[in-house]
Amino acid sequence: MFKRMNRREVLGLGVGGAAVMALGGLVPTNARAAGRVLTINTLAATAAVNVPLQAGLRATLPTLAGYAAPEIQPTAKIPQIVQQVIAGASDLGDGDVASTLAACEAGADLRIIGLSYNNTSQVVVANADRLDSLATLASKGGTVAVSGIGDFMYVMLQGVLEKHKLPADKIHFVEMGSSGDRTRALMAGRVDAVPMHVEQFEQIKSRGNYHVIVHPWQEYDDWFSAVIMARTSWLQKDENKAAAVAVLKSVLTAFRRADDDYPWYKAQVAQYASSKDLRTAGDDLLKPVWETLTRRIHAFPRNMEQMTPDEFAKVIPVYQKTGSLKGTLDLAKIIDRSYLEQAVKELG
Repeated sequence: MFKRMNRREVLGLGVGGAAVMALGGLVPTNARAAGRVLTINTLAATAAVNVPLQAGLRATLPTLAGYAAPEIQPTAKIPQIVQQVIAGASDLGDGDVASTLAACEAGADLRIIGLSYNNTSQVVVANADRLDSLATLASKGGTVAVSGIGDFMYVMLQGVLEKHKLPADKIHFVEMGSSGDRTRALMAGRVDAVPMHVEQFEQIKSRGNYHVIVHPWQEYDDWFSAVIMARTSWLQKDENKAAAVAVLKSVLTAFRRADDDYPWYKAQVAQYASSKDLRTAGDDLLKPVWETLTRRIHAFPRNMEQMTPDEFAKVIPVYQKTGSLKGTLDLAKIIDRSYLEQAVKELG
């Protein structure tokens, strides 16, 4: 469950208390000898929207001079990623916006240097036989399963309800960490609506009368979900500044390829996606997902141009109203585009 961490909790975290297993991220001895091995903490589950980031880190980064394949540290609970970075157990993290900003409010000295992807690939889905719209959910009440009270999808939905002047007091929110568990709960009729990834919706929509009641990208300019971040102290060393640029060059290269080249994206999904169904998906399922990610959500921006303090500031009031953030941060000190701009310059 996402919660705001106090200063003592954030700064007092030990490595042992938030240890992760580097499943699938072990680096051969000969690769370690070939160049520097960065430790990068990411979410353990790789959905369709996460694939380009994984491809960039695992396949592109080792091709850059001075770098071997990174040690990828997959973590099941996304708020723990920022804890690992703060504790010094990881060089960089692919963490959620909510936990990162809450940690900064609690005193952690972090910098957001890139986007793991832009916007969100999650939509809110309901069974149309029971629930025809968000307005009906608000007026009649119902149960919505979210990953955590206060997480980015919970906050997103609260903001949409307020935007459309719909009451939220009749809606019962329950926590269910896995998107797969949430999807199964919806199909079993145990909940009325759930956030799920667009590929999960494509997989279940023919199994019943399921429909999307909220598309976040239609409600917000950019609903930021996950970011690449590091400790400010780590970034102070010249070799780490260069490493941050290298990571961003790798991710941008994958973003550009994914946005332009569906066959390449399909091949990366087959290699890096967590879901066996997604890895083996045919064009009938995967191409609409790719089109949604690239043409509607704009998940893989060429230069991560959306990553600015002004764009992030647009969503902060929504977090404030839910109590997830105080809104006291100077975003210009947290969001640092200097490494990104250098990466863009070097890539051309």
